[in-house]
Amino acid sequence: MELLPLLFLSFCFLTLSGLTFGAESASPVIVKEDDDAILPCSIGTNENIESMLFVWKKEGTVPLKQVFMYDDGTYSKGQDEEFKGRVSYFPEQLKHGNASIRMKKTRLEDKGNYTCSFPIMQPEIKIFHIELVVGAAPEPSVTNLNESSDWALLKCDVKGAYPEPTVEWWNSNNQTIPSEEPQVSKEGEHFYVTLKTTVKKTDYYRCVATQKEIHHQIYTEINVHLNEQTVIVKEGDDAILSCSPKTKESIESKPFSWTKEGPAGQKKVFLYDTSNNDLKGQDKQFKDRVSHFPEGLKHGDASITIKNTKVTDTGKYICSFPHLQPQRKAEIFLLVDALSGTGMIKAAVFSVVFGMIGVFVAV
Repeated sequence: MELLPLLFLSFCFLTLSGLTFGAESASPVIVKEDDDAILPCSIGTNENIESMLFVWKKEGTVPLKQVFMYDDGTYSKGQDEEFKGRVSYFPEQLKHGNASIRMKKTRLEDKGNYTCSFPIMQPEIKIFHIELVVGAAPEPSVTNLNESSDWALLKCDVKGAYPEPTVEWWNSNNQTIPSEEPQVSKEGEHFYVTLKTTVKKTDYYRCVATQKEIHHQIYTEINVHLNEQTVIVKEGDDAILSCSPKTKESIESKPFSWTKEGPAGQKKVFLYDTSNNDLKGQDKQFKDRVSHFPEGLKHGDASITIKNTKVTDTGKYICSFPHLQPQRKAEIFLLVDALSGTGMIKAAVFSVVFGMIGVFVAV
């Protein structure tokens, strides 16, 4: 999933100044490897250039590589081998002074500085400069290598990127978490990065690859569940989240609450205060969708039902009794599957648990 998009095919129709124009303020054209790139060039006056000569060359070699040449209806004379069959112009745009070209299926080797020149234009030669930046931005691959009841070892691989990405692990609050030193290798122009981290709490974790030079950021997410129940339902079904003190004593006179954790903090799901349902402060996401079991209170049952579940209901829920000594809480992870209810999401597989009694821990 992309956080920051590449800047694709940015047109800059340049104004001229003097004999040679250095487009120092023009933005580079940035594309992903294998995508097409449009390199802009226009004399700016809308003058018809169908009968003119213009030449595109790539800088950095001696002699310069010829990318494309147009000469009064003929083109591609002397074209360098690496550009043959990949470069075209816009015939209908010539009458408007547009000498832009399209380069098909860009390669990393195509990156560099290009010139578009009108060598016999009168009264002066005109030259335009444009930089082409080609990047490879593959999606990270994440794996849960190993786990116990209280930790999980996660691995992220970014294969074949260019330029070299900065790779980090983030938690669901978009905070960077400690990781091992990245393992970096290079094949040709492409970088291969592996980054491992050990996590010790249930959460969503993201492997984020950032390439500032091409204004690109992409991530892949994995869910980790440790020491928790997991309830899995299909989207649209009702979900029962179970919660009960071990003593089975009546809780009709004991307040309890259900909250949902998330990046923006806790959301109030359900609040029970003595014999009344005190729903003040309940998050609007759960209004009219959550109920408890009144008859179960006398047996210590603080379970709730969430009706007509949505994918956005997925997350960690906490049932707590703030007035019990010591304070106690139960944690349950609800997974709402939009497709099949199989519980398989981005290579994380979970066992199905319905209506299981929450295990309390002292806090």
